[in-house]
Amino acid sequence: MRILLVDDDANCLEDLVSVLEPAGHQCHSYTVPEKALASYEKDSYDVVITDMKMPGISGIEVLKRVRALNPGARVIINTGYRDVETAISAVNNGAYAFFGKPIDLNDLMETLERIDREINHTQRDKLEHARLAMEYARLKQAYEDLQKLLKEKKAK
Repeated sequence: MRILLVDDDANCLEDLVSVLEPAGHQCHSYTVPEKALASYEKDSYDVVITDMKMPGISGIEVLKRVRALNPGARVIINTGYRDVETAISAVNNGAYAFFGKPIDLNDLMETLERIDREINHTQRDKLEHARLAMEYARLKQAYEDLQKLLKEKKAK
């Protein structure tokens, strides 16, 4: 999966990358939220993992902006501040998950696996829909051809 990482702590980003990339994920990390958002506007990401408290733009603001660009975006909030208000705000704004720091890597990997399954399921659904649309078009054409032949036969 393509993952956009946002955290003002470069060490935290390095730690996440060192776990996620060996697991097969492609990570793009930013310590400046504005640059991360600019990257999100240009590129496609499956998941955004953002810190909550950062200078300038908060994780909630990153969440809001990403979801404004893509309402189906999967955004995970990672924070050292585990207060209830922050968690409620994250959930109310459509966060996919909310983790405290230090992040439990097993929980994170399970969450990413669940997202991967959802993405694959959605892609399979789209492929099946396209296959059925093609089959419908083929059957419709065959039906129209048959109707035409029957009319010609009746006319003789």
